[in-house]
Amino acid sequence: MKPTLYSTFMENDAWVRALVESAVDAIITIDESGAIQYANPSTEKLFGYTPNELQGKNVHILMPSPYHEQHDGYLENYRATQQKKIIGIGREVRGRRKDGSTFPLYLSISEVIVDQHRMFTGILRDITKEKQSLEEQVRLLGELKERNKKITCLYSVGEVLRASDSEERLFHRVVQLIRPACNRPELSRSRIFFDEQCYHEAEFKETDWSISATFVVAGRRRGQIEVHYSKEWYLPGAERLLEEDRNLIESIARTMGDSIELRDAEAQVIQASKLASIGELAAGVGHEINNPVNGIMNCADILIKLTQDNTKERQYAELIRRESDRIATIVRNLLTFSRQEREQHSLARLYDIINAVLTLSEKKISKSHIKLDVNVPKDLPRVKCRSEQIQQVVMNLIINSIHALDDKHEGKPGGEDGPPMEAKLLKIYAQEFIRMGRPFVRLSVEDNGIGIAPTHLERLFDPFFTTKGRDKGTGLGLSVSDGIIKSHGGAIRVESEQGVFTRFNVDL
Repeated sequence: MKPTLYSTFMENDAWVRALVESAVDAIITIDESGAIQYANPSTEKLFGYTPNELQGKNVHILMPSPYHEQHDGYLENYRATQQKKIIGIGREVRGRRKDGSTFPLYLSISEVIVDQHRMFTGILRDITKEKQSLEEQVRLLGELKERNKKITCLYSVGEVLRASDSEERLFHRVVQLIRPACNRPELSRSRIFFDEQCYHEAEFKETDWSISATFVVAGRRRGQIEVHYSKEWYLPGAERLLEEDRNLIESIARTMGDSIELRDAEAQVIQASKLASIGELAAGVGHEINNPVNGIMNCADILIKLTQDNTKERQYAELIRRESDRIATIVRNLLTFSRQEREQHSLARLYDIINAVLTLSEKKISKSHIKLDVNVPKDLPRVKCRSEQIQQVVMNLIINSIHALDDKHEGKPGGEDGPPMEAKLLKIYAQEFIRMGRPFVRLSVEDNGIGIAPTHLERLFDPFFTTKGRDKGTGLGLSVSDGIIKSHGGAIRVESEQGVFTRFNVDL
């Protein structure tokens, strides 16, 4: 029978040697003491030692600590107990090259008896690339999981922005969404500052280990998001994960800033539409009032002609005529105030503008028991303006002063049984001055009310920014006034000391 390749192989040692020495994996044979008896050429590629260098050396030369120190004990334990642990199976271990570097490898060991001597053969394969590939897969899966958390968080923030009907509910809900999306939520706590208000989790604790992102709305800084960590988490090596958390809260801050800016713009359009409707209504009501008032004035004129001088009838008739004329003046000023004029600027006396506004507001000033001090000279140079717009600015400033004075004195005791109350004082005065070689008139409206907090001064002219209650203001008065004065080429500035005074200077 023709010999097979297998039988030829078994009968020829040269075949065996050729196959072993051409193997891609390292093959090493040791005796019971651990001394290397044989190493194939691939061993040199793997460890850097030539087969001759390894001949007779203890195999633990190829092992880093702690395997290096423990290997002889493993052999001794096997000889004593005959209990196999790794023999016949494979496992991942670490190898040590000639240059001292270590690397992961897969080791499988078999046992053979040759001439009554126990020998062990190990086949070793470098799995560095496989390990790197596996670690990269784990890393990418981890990153994908974290990014999915962050995308889910941003989506949830968007849903909250659409659904929340108040800033308080909005920010409290967003604070609750941030922590679960962080890389280490169990060691993270978050809070949000917005417009001087703070929103945080119930278990929030401030630490020295934090990251933050700024809220910007319409180009102005309004607050920030903060994430605080436990000290043990904020360690070297966590920079990448911290950067991911920082990117998350910056994205949330940008999303919320853009959304709040859009909300404010929409509210401003709605409010402007309401104010325009109110102006049209006021104009209609004013015209309706004018007709009966004119009738009363005509009747009063007839009564004056029919009555004799120095009689009660003449006095009553003249009183009716004066009060009717007063109503007509108020209606005329109200119509001028509410009208949106489109004609060019014209020269006007500041004295006349102030008197027109006071005609509308003096009843409210008197009702609040405010002492009014007006010093606007008649001979001041005329200013080129739209009178009704400047009236609107002055009216806004007077209303703000009335509110500030009322708030300061609200609920304070006075009279004989209490300490004397400080008088409510509203000053309106004007003067001429020269700026950059050009003549200007400065109108000042000053009160001794509650003043303005330093943190609010920067945002005072922002649309919808207000410290008043919902029943006292929309936050548009000063923003509109600032726009009017700037459109006239002038400037409006504020000086204030909290609890002492507030002074608005309007330069035209």
